Amino acid sequence: MSRWATVAAAATLVAGVAFLTPPSARAPVTATAEHVGVHGGAQSNAGSSSGSWGATVGVVLGAHLGLAAAWRTRATAARAEKTEGKKYVETIADQRLFEQVYLQYTSEYLKGPLYWHPNKLQGWLPDYPGTPMIKEGKYTSHVIGNLKAFSSNELAFLSMLFFGVGLYGNLQFDYYDPQWAKVDAGGFFNVSYIVESFLLPISFFMHIACYIQRQNGK
Repeated sequence: MSRWATVAAAATLVAGVAFLTPPSARAPVTATAEHVGVHGGAQSNAGSSSGSWGATVGVVLGAHLGLAAAWRTRATAARAEKTEGKKYVETIADQRLFEQVYLQYTSEYLKGPLYWHPNKLQGWLPDYPGTPMIKEGKYTSHVIGNLKAFSSNELAFLSMLFFGVGLYGNLQFDYYDPQWAKVDAGGFFNVSYIVESFLLPISFFMHIACYIQRQNGK
């Protein structure tokens, strides 16, 4: 029991004794010759018994009120301490909710491109984290590598340009300026024809890159 609860009980006890004790018990009794007699003795005994009964009731009632006040104070303090220092205890419902949220988050994460798994590898074009090669049945811009920075119009122009230059180099090397005959005659190859001829197959890859970029809206 706390100090304030003890003080409250004592104060309530004193107040009960003070207010419930009848005046006859509190006032001094002065016996005179006129009151001495049969009736005087009866009144004195009645006042004495009434005073002792009032004191007893006051003591009992004050004690009960003091104990009630002390119990209420102690219960309030215990409730406040329990509320402030209460620790969280996970319930079955909380565990089930966590499992559902974790399972849903994991399922959605596995669908994304940032999760790498061998089952996602597609032949010679594997999907690396953040760079999917195929999306919704179409090739993405990651397939063409560094050419993904070019637009479809730029790749179309490069494809036509490389095709023209490569075709020119091949025709010159084989037909219009035969290089094998020149070498047989003791001359040298024209290196520019050889370099230009290599642009012909490159133009084919430029054409494919242009098609992929156009499908991706670029």
